[in-house]
Order: sequence, then structure tokens, then C-alpha cells
Amino acid sequence: MPRLTLLPQVAVDGAVLAGERPAALLAALAADLAAGCSTGRLVAELWPDDPPADPAKALQVVVSRVRARVGPDLIATTPTGYRLALAPADVDASALVRHADQVGRATDPVTALAAAEAGLALWPNPGDPTGAGPLAALRAARRTTLAVLRRGRALALSRLGRAAEALGPLEELAADAARDEELLVELLRSEARVRGPAAALARYEDYRRDLAEELGADPGAALRAQHAALLAESAPARRHGILAEPNALLGRDGDVEAVLALLRTSRVVTVLGPGGLGKTRLAHAVAARAEQRTVQVVSLAGVRAGADVAAEVATAVQVGPLAGAAPDAASAVAEALGSGPALLVLDNCEHVLDAAADLVHALVARTRDLRVLATSRASLDLSSESVHPLPQLDPAVTVALFTQRARAARPDVDLPAAEVEALCARLEGLPLAVELAAARVRALPVAEIHRRLDDRFALLRGTGRDRPPRHRTLEAVVGWSWNLLDDEARAALRTLSALPGGFTGDTAAGLLAGDRIDLLEALVGQSLVRPPDAAGRYRMLETVREFCAARRAEAGEDALVTARVVGWGRRVAESVHEAPFGADPRPARAAIRAEQENLLHVLRLAREHGDRAALAAVVAALGALWTVESGTQRLLAAGEETLPALSRYRPTDEAGRAALRQGVVQHLAVCLLLDPAAAVRPLAILRRLPPGPADTAIGALHEVLTVLPDAAALGALCRDPRPLVALVALGVAGYVREAQGDMPTAYATAREMSARLPARLPWLHTFVHGRLAELCLQLERHGEALAELAAAGEALAALGVEGDPMGLRPGIVVAQLGLGATGDAERALTAAGPPADTPDAVVFHLAARAELALAKGETDTGLAMWRRATEVLDVRTCASWLLPYAWSLRAVAVVAHVRHHRLDDVGEIAGSLPGALDALLASGVPDPICGTLLLALGLVEVERGRPVRGVWLVAIAERFHYLREYQPTMSSAATRALATAAAAPAYAEAVAEYAGLDRDDLRAEARALAEAYRDLV
Repeated sequence: MPRLTLLPQVAVDGAVLAGERPAALLAALAADLAAGCSTGRLVAELWPDDPPADPAKALQVVVSRVRARVGPDLIATTPTGYRLALAPADVDASALVRHADQVGRATDPVTALAAAEAGLALWPNPGDPTGAGPLAALRAARRTTLAVLRRGRALALSRLGRAAEALGPLEELAADAARDEELLVELLRSEARVRGPAAALARYEDYRRDLAEELGADPGAALRAQHAALLAESAPARRHGILAEPNALLGRDGDVEAVLALLRTSRVVTVLGPGGLGKTRLAHAVAARAEQRTVQVVSLAGVRAGADVAAEVATAVQVGPLAGAAPDAASAVAEALGSGPALLVLDNCEHVLDAAADLVHALVARTRDLRVLATSRASLDLSSESVHPLPQLDPAVTVALFTQRARAARPDVDLPAAEVEALCARLEGLPLAVELAAARVRALPVAEIHRRLDDRFALLRGTGRDRPPRHRTLEAVVGWSWNLLDDEARAALRTLSALPGGFTGDTAAGLLAGDRIDLLEALVGQSLVRPPDAAGRYRMLETVREFCAARRAEAGEDALVTARVVGWGRRVAESVHEAPFGADPRPARAAIRAEQENLLHVLRLAREHGDRAALAAVVAALGALWTVESGTQRLLAAGEETLPALSRYRPTDEAGRAALRQGVVQHLAVCLLLDPAAAVRPLAILRRLPPGPADTAIGALHEVLTVLPDAAALGALCRDPRPLVALVALGVAGYVREAQGDMPTAYATAREMSARLPARLPWLHTFVHGRLAELCLQLERHGEALAELAAAGEALAALGVEGDPMGLRPGIVVAQLGLGATGDAERALTAAGPPADTPDAVVFHLAARAELALAKGETDTGLAMWRRATEVLDVRTCASWLLPYAWSLRAVAVVAHVRHHRLDDVGEIAGSLPGALDALLASGVPDPICGTLLLALGLVEVERGRPVRGVWLVAIAERFHYLREYQPTMSSAATRALATAAAAPAYAEAVAEYAGLDRDDLRAEARALAEAYRDLV
């Protein structure tokens, strides 16, 4: 949208600018954006009849007033006057001219239409010309430009076949330009389509007669050619071979329109795609809606040899015997189709591709108005050809098609929505696969069909009598293409299909022993491999992969290909696993992410075949990605699966030791944070490895983690002269202090970490700033938290991480709420987008939304979201490492309800807290989590009329430093105010009593309180 508008109204950034002289000033300056206007010319424009006594001063006043209203930078001062500091696209009057120029330069109607409509949108209702002065003159000049745009739009609409939209505008334009034959050609074309050829022929005859009488001339060549085409269109229609739809064609309206549009601009169009995608049905749908009066559909599926293609087509298109005068079959076909517009559809060309291409090339050379539509798994490779790759059905259409065909097969079938969606997700949008699966509902429930898809070729068989033999099983569909390949291409597919995540050209070269771009092109050409995406990645349909895997097993190549793939995975992982923690992490992180699915497959293969070197390398690479992107669950799971094998691995080279060291360090760090009991094995493995370089993050972590739980040794490392070792040791010490409820010391160590950060280690910057933000939220230092969250976001961007894996946006929300900035919090939450698909991320997002609702006074909504959060992270079903967090979440939900006197809504949750607190204290979880449960118990006691017992619990919860990230619910000031109001003397006594207890005594006291109050909640 232009910043300055002068045509519909005078406005800057949407704000209307009133006044005749400001409008005149801007219009005069807009007339020449580059040079602007001199002072003398502006005075003459603004005061044409009555110049002021001091013209320069008067002009300066007008300029100053405009600047005051629209900003000081819009009007720039020049040596001789003023000019607008705007680009042509920022001024509607200039943008209008640019769009008109684009219409004139456009080489295709799509571009012309887009430019014309963009220009016309700038001045939709010009009205009648009125007024005088620079603004009126500018608008009058732009009316001529509007005429150019209207003409360009009408012509483009007609050329795109949108006759109904084009006809009215063309008639209006022709009334004012009776001798514009370019306009008249399109008017005749559109009129023929809307009102019929007779009406268009009558208009032509009127024009021809008038032209002869007035000028003694004949219409131009283009108009005469259009007249000939109209005469041909008025002949009886000939349409042969078009099959009526047996049932509704779902999800292909856009493809039909796209192919019809291509046929208007291209002589040859090929619909490409693998078997079973619905190319034949699409071709018949296009043929039925084609604009040509002569349409012939010819199926080549039954043709066995290329030499028979021309004869098959000639036989299909000829009404009588083959014309003796035609020198060859192509000429006979051209003669039979006639000289007018015609469409020839050649279905199933892939097995006779060369012969079909030769015939089409000859037909295009011999005819002017013939269009050819081909369907094939490979293109014809002609210069006259445009291709339309037929996409797979989208998920919603796949479900609709399955439902339609399943109910047709068995009207009373039960189709549970979730089960149908899960099944359809595995059918890859292949209409044939969907129909074959739907037919199985006669004998099997949907869930059983889904289960049996593990052997899809045995399951997806059909006997439909109206289905060609090659489409009666899914295996036959893929086999049809497989049989067209040579031995080398089949061998390549057997190997490349072992990579479930697709492959790049470099990967293919590594597995196939050489750069074989020609081979990849052949596989893409046969629609067995999808064309490379923007990242250069090739993929196969799962159906094709499974077919090739079966052929690989038949060829006895499983062991050979597995060894190749595992070796490839190890090489890739060893080349990139360290870089995500280095100074330039983006390329390596992107490489690991791109190969993640393949590396997971290699991980499974390496485990199954006992290749510990590959296992260590791949765990290191994937763990690096998950560490950077907060993939905690995946880190834990991968470690649990691989550590038994890695504990017996004794690498003999430094590359192997580096990979093993990194994989174990990554897993151990997460265990120490979330599940210390699981840290024994990785710590043992790490201690037998020689230390790594202390100037790398992994080497420093190795050295620090292996001294745990020795507090003295950890303290010594915090003072180590080696910068990274000291920095990492401070980080670990901070976590220890936090677990003990000593938040001030944890914060101080994090601040010292921040002061020691090296210049270029983005991952470390992300970690340190994220850690500081976390501690600032717990200490209710919300302004600092916002600054650290912003710094963490910048570091994440430097890492090249997309999305918000660390939950920075919800953190910003709770920090803003802590500052009382509800509006800023709401904007931050809107910008956050959906959370990552993990329980903890979903819950953090839900909790942030809950707190925002409570801050806005939407109590019912906020409390409902808190209850929903406890259901998402259910203590009965969540992973063991999430259990402490799940209990703390339940406690916060209880606190929220108590603050709004709605305890009855969470009575069951409140009743479960004393037993949970006892178990958590016994298991040694961090103090702040236990403190959160203690706070909830204390506030419940106050709410239920037992204030003295309640405030004692609140006081000990404060010594445990209960979690305070969620604001306003967990506000410490609100908690103290509530405790003081409930029982001030008892609260003061409790605070004094607990101030003198050490940590062990506090935990013992807390366990005693939990036991004592178990029956009171």
C-alpha cells in the first residue's frame, strides 16, 4: 500500500490530510518525484491568482504545517526547493504509471492481468473530473493511465479464457475505440464463448461492412484469423473418447483449471505423476471442459510397441478410412482433426514415450490450432511442452475420498474420525491407494486396515471390473514403472530407497559411487523419485520405497546396502557433530536437521548390527541438534537406547573418542538436570574417557561433570584459569544452588557466567542468557528477564534455529505480566504462535495464556486453562522425568484457584498434594518444586479457615524459594500480603523460626508438616 495517496483522497499512511494548499503542495511535488519543484514553481502552483506578500515565507509555513502533520522526513529540502523523499511505489499516482508500464511490457496475460488489477486497485472509484490546481491536473493526467490499465485488464481476461468477466469491459472499450482491432479480436473471442459464435460472427460482419464503406479497406490479418476460427467453432462439435465420471472427482478442481489455463498458452501439456495418482481421470475431466469443439481422447495403455502409436491414434481419430492423400500417419491425424481448434488427449504415454513424443512433435509442426494433452510418468521432453506435475491429494481430500468410497462399499460402516485420519495419512494422497483401502472396509475395521498397511502391497489389492489390470493392485502400479527402467536405474533405486528421509545429489553420489545426476534425472523423469525441493533434496513416496525394499531383499542386497548406509551416516555425523557448539554453527545444524530422519534410521541400523562407532557418531550429531533445539525427551530416549552398547565401546582413534565423549556428555547433562538417578552409567562411561580439549564446550563439560558430586572440586573449577572450564563450572554450580533453593547465589553465578562469555559461541550465549532469564523470572526481576530473553533470542537466531524451542515467547509473556504490562503480554502471546508439540512446551504456553486471562480479569477462562494444563501434563501418564514439574504445575493451579476463592474446582488436586510432597521430598527433587507444593498447601489451609497452620506452611515455602515464574498467581508480594492479612503474628513467628534452620533441618520440617497435614486438606 503506498504511503502517500493523492487519487482517491489525499492521505499519508492512511491518515487523511485536509486543506487545499497541503494537497496542492503534495500533488505538485508528486508530479516529479526525482527532481521535485523549485520554490518559484511551487508558489505559482499554490497561489496562481493571488501570490502572498512574502512568497518564500508563505511556502515555508505550508511546508512546515505539512511536516508537522505527516512527519519531518516526508518532504526533503533541495538547493532550489523541495521534493518528496519517497520511492515511486510509495506514491499512488506514480505507482499507477508503473503498473501501466508493466502491462505494456508483459509477455503473458497472467502478468498483465496482475499489473492491471494492482494499478486499478489504487483508484477504484475515480468519479468525474472536478476542481483546478496541481491536484486536479495530476488526477486528470492519471485518468489516461486508468484507460490503459482498463484496456490491459480486459485483454488479459479474454486471453486467459475468462470470457464472462472480459465481455462487458471489452464492449465498453470498443464503443470508444471502434477501430482498435486488437481489442476487437478479444471481444469476438469472448463474445463467442458467452453468447455463441453466431453473435460474434454478426459483430464481425458489421465491422467489416462499416470498414469497407468508410475506408474501402478489409479487416487486418489477426481479425480475419479470428473470423476463420469462429466459422470453425460454429461447425458441429466432435468429441470422442471422453468417459463420463463414474463418481465425483474430489480435490482436483484446481488442477483441472490449471491444465485448462496451460492449454490456452501452450501447444503441448503433459500431466506428470506416479501411477495411481489419477492422471487419467484428470485428463478426461479436462477433455470434458475443454474449449475446443473437436476433442479426441486416445488411450495408449494397450499399445505394446512404439511403432504402433501413430496407427493407434490415426485409427481413433478417423471417421472413415485413412485418407489416401496423406503422406504419413501424422498428416492423416492432422487432417482428420481438421483445421480449427482441436484437442488431442494421449493417455498413458510413459511406456511408448519416444514414439508418442515423435508423433506429438509432428502434429504440432503440421497444425496451427491443435493442442495436445498427454498423461505420463515421464515428460515428452519437447520444446513446445509445458508440464503440470499432479500433486498428491491433501489430507482433508484424502479423508473425504476414503469416506466416500468406504460408504459406497459398505453404507453402514463405522468410520471413527481419528482412525480414518491416521489411516489416510499413510496413504500418501494416492487416490488409487485410498480407493483400494476403502474397499477393504467390507471385511475389516479401519484400525485393522491401518495396522495391515505395514504390508501395503498385500493389503491394497482390488478386483474392480472397471479398473484396468495395471491398477488392480498397488504393487502392479509401481511395477508398471519399475519395468520401464534399465538394470542400473533399478539398482540405484534399491540402494537409495534405504534412506527414509530422502537424499541430496551428494548423498546419492556417496552411495552410488559417483556423481550420477543423469541417473537421478531418469528416476525423476519416471515419477519414481520426486523432483528436488528448494534445498536440493530428492524423495520417494513410501509406496515406492517399500516396493524397492522388497526388490532389494529379493536381490540379496540388504546387508550390502545396510553397510553402505551406516557408513554414510557415520561419515556425515563425524563431519558435523562438533560444529553446533562452535563459532559457526548454522551450516552444521542445518545439515543435521536435513538428515535427521536418515540419521535416526542409521541409529537403528547401527544398534541392530552392533556398529558402535557409527552409533556413537550419530548419537553425538543428533544429540547436538536436540541440545540446541531443546529436544530433551529425544535426548533422554536416545541415551537410554544406546548407552548399553556404548558402555562397551572402546574407540581407538580420536574421532571415535570425540564422538563418544560428546554423545555421553549431552545425555549426562540432561540426566543431571532432570533424572539424576539415570546419570550413573553415562558418568561411568565419561570417567574412563580421556578429557577432551578444554577450549571447546564439550571438552569443558566433560571435565566439569566428571568431578560431580564433589563440591570442593567443583568450586575449584569455578576458579580455573581456563575460561570455558570456569564458565561451565559456574553454570553447574548455579544449578546445584538452585536445587538447594539458594536463588540469589544461583543468580550471582549466572551473572558471572555472562561476564565471562566468549565473543562467538552462539550456543553458549543462548544457554547463558536463557539461564539468566529463567533465574530472573524466579527472582521476579522481570525487566532483567526481558533483556535476557531478547539476548537469548538473538543467540538462537545466530544458531539458525527456527521457531521457539526454548519457550522464549511465553517467558516474555510472564515477564510482561510481572511488570503489569498486560497489553504488551497479549501482543507477545499473539506473536508467539503455536508451541512445540511436546507436553512441557504446550503446558508452558497454556500457563502463559492462563495468567494473561487472569491478569485481564477473565477469571473463568484463566482458571479453566490452568485445569487444562494439569490434564495435558497428567501426573498419572507423563514421563518420569516430567513428574516433579507436573506436580509443581498442579500446585500452581491450586494457588491460582485459591487466590480467586474457587478451591472447590480443584479439590481433588489439592487433596493429592500432601502425599506427593512427601514422595518428592524423599526423592530429593529441587527445593523450589517442593516449596511450590508447600505454598499451595499453606494457601489451602488459609482458604479453609485454618490460617495459623496455613501461614507456617507459607513461611517454609518461602525458605524453599517456591517457583515464581507465573505472574500474577505466584507473586511473592501477593503471597506475603495474604499471609499477613490472615495471621500476621503467626506468620512473623514462622518466618523467624525458619530463618535459622539449615537445608537439612528445613527438609525434615517440611516432611513432618506434610505428614501432619495429610488428612487436613
